[in-house]
Amino acid sequence: MEPVPPIVSQLHKALTDKFRSKQALDSDSVDDPLEAARLSLDKEIEVAELAFRAYEAYSLHELEVLRLRRNRLAPIFHLPNETLSSAFCFAVWSYDKYTRGIQFLLTISSVCRAWRGIALEFPKLWTRLEWLPLLLFSLFLDRSKQAPLDIVFDKEYEPPEGNNFSEYLALISPHVRQWKTFIFRYPSFDEIMPSLLLPTPHLEALVLDCGPRSRFQGSDSLELFPHPFADHTPSLRKLTLGAIFVPFTHPIYSNLTKLELKDIECEKLDLMRELFQVFSEASPLLETLHLRSLEFTFSSTAGPSDSADLPRLQTLGLQYLEPAWVTTHFLSHLTIPPSATLEIIGDSELGGDISTILPPYSSTHPNLPNLSSITALIIHAQEYLCVVSGHTVQKELFSFEFTADPEVQMAAIVSDLGRVFPMPLLNYIQFCDFHLGDSVESNLELAATCRDFLNRRSTIKKLAFYDSHKSMLDFLFTSTPPLVCPQLEYIIFERCPLSPERLIEAVKSRTTSRKTALKGADAQNDNGSEANDRRLLRVDILGCPRFTKAHLSALRKRVRVEYKEKAPRFSDESE
Repeated sequence: MEPVPPIVSQLHKALTDKFRSKQALDSDSVDDPLEAARLSLDKEIEVAELAFRAYEAYSLHELEVLRLRRNRLAPIFHLPNETLSSAFCFAVWSYDKYTRGIQFLLTISSVCRAWRGIALEFPKLWTRLEWLPLLLFSLFLDRSKQAPLDIVFDKEYEPPEGNNFSEYLALISPHVRQWKTFIFRYPSFDEIMPSLLLPTPHLEALVLDCGPRSRFQGSDSLELFPHPFADHTPSLRKLTLGAIFVPFTHPIYSNLTKLELKDIECEKLDLMRELFQVFSEASPLLETLHLRSLEFTFSSTAGPSDSADLPRLQTLGLQYLEPAWVTTHFLSHLTIPPSATLEIIGDSELGGDISTILPPYSSTHPNLPNLSSITALIIHAQEYLCVVSGHTVQKELFSFEFTADPEVQMAAIVSDLGRVFPMPLLNYIQFCDFHLGDSVESNLELAATCRDFLNRRSTIKKLAFYDSHKSMLDFLFTSTPPLVCPQLEYIIFERCPLSPERLIEAVKSRTTSRKTALKGADAQNDNGSEANDRRLLRVDILGCPRFTKAHLSALRKRVRVEYKEKAPRFSDESE
C-alpha cells in the first residue's frame, strides 16, 4: 500500500476534528471499560464516515462543475445556434419513420438546457405534424409558432385511439395561412372540406386523396369542391387529387411543377380540351405528370384536343386510363423532352395488339423522342402481365406494363414492339420468364416471333435469357448463315434448359470471323472493315447444372466463361 501524503492526513484530521467537536462523547456513564472503548470507537467511525461523505459530496460537485466547464470548451458549443439548429433539423428529417424523428427530437431537447433552448427557439423543428397523440400534436403546433407547417394525414394510419379526426382539424384550422404542405389521404372528405375554404397563400404542396377507384367522383358533381381555398393558392407547385374533382379551369392548376390526377370520371366533352389547357397554358413547366384511373366516357371521335409541349417534363405516367384510346391520345398530343421517363400501365385489347395503347411510331416520334434513344430493352412475361422497360446507359427511359395472357398475347406484343417504335440504337435485350407453360405450339410461336424481332436488329451485342423455354434458345444455335444477331459479343443464360453440346457448337460458329462464316460471300463488299471481324467474347451460364468441366474447358478455349451451377431466383434461396 502506498504511503498517504501528509496533506491527505492533515485534511482528514481537520475534517474529523470538526465533526468530533460537534458531538458529545459520553463514555463515562458506561461502567464496563470494554463497552466504553467500543462506544468510543463507534463514535470515531461515525465521525470518519461523516468526514468521508462530506468530502465525497464536495468532490463530486467540483467534478461536475469542472466537466461542465470543459464541455463548454467543446467545438460544438462554439457553433452558432443557427448552425446547431440546422444540424438538429437534418438529423430529425433523416429518419424514414416519422415516429423515430419525433423520438429523436424529444431526446435532443432534453440533453441539456442549452440544447433545449435551441430546440425551443427554432420553430422549424416542430413544423411536421402527423398522427400523434392529441396532446403531443398540440405541443408541436404550439412550438412551431408562426413557421410554415407540413401537415400529413395519411389513410394508412388512423388517429390514435380515443381521438377523433375533428379534434385535429380544430387545432390546425386556425393556422391555415401557415400551411406549406397539406397531405390528406383519408376516405371521409366531408370532414375536412370546411377547413379547405380559406385562402392558403403559402401552400406549396397539396394532396387530397379520398381512396380507390370505387369511390371516384364524376365531373358532373362540381359542387363537390368547386372553390378550394377561396381560389387563392398562389404558391402551390405540387398537386395530387384522388377521387376529388376540381374544375380544370380553376386557378389551383396554375404554375404547377407536379400534377397527379387519379380516380376521376370525366363525362363532359370539354374536359379533355380543358385538361390540355392546363398543360399548355396554366402549367407549361410541369416536371412530373401522372394520370391514373381516369375514365373518359365520351367517344374518341368527338374531335381532337390541342397539343401541349412540356419542355421540362421529367416523368410522364399514364396508368389504367379508360377507354384504351385515351392513352394513345395523350401520347399523340403531348411533346416531352428526350430525357423524360415514360411510365405506362394498361390493358391490351384486340388479341394483344399494344397499338390500342401505344400509337404507331410515326405518330409519336416527334412527341416522344426518348423512345429512339433506347439502348437496352427488358421484356418480362408474368402470369397475367407483360412488362417492357427501355433504358439508356444513364437511366430508364420507359416502363410499360400490359395486363395480358402471355400464352395467348405474348407473341403479338413482341411483334408489335418493333412496329410501335424501331429503337435504332438498341444493343441489349433481356428476355425474362419466356416459357408459356406446356403449350409447345405457343412456345414455338413466341420463339419464332422473337427470332424475327432480333433479325430486324443487327445492332444487338448482348442477349440475356432468364427462365426461358428451350425453343427460345434453339434459334441461337443455328450455325448456318445468316446468324441471328451477327454482332453478338455477350450472352447470358440463367436457369435455362441449355444443351452444353449445342452451345459449344454455337460458340464455335460465333468465334469465327464473319468472312469465314459466310465463306467469302460478302467479303468483297465489306472491304475488310472492323465490323467484319466481330465475334462472341463472353458467355455467362448460371443455374444450368448440366455442364461438366470438359464442357467448360471447351468453351473457355474460345470465350470468357462465367459459370455458377446454382442461381437462386430469390434472395432466400441458397446457392
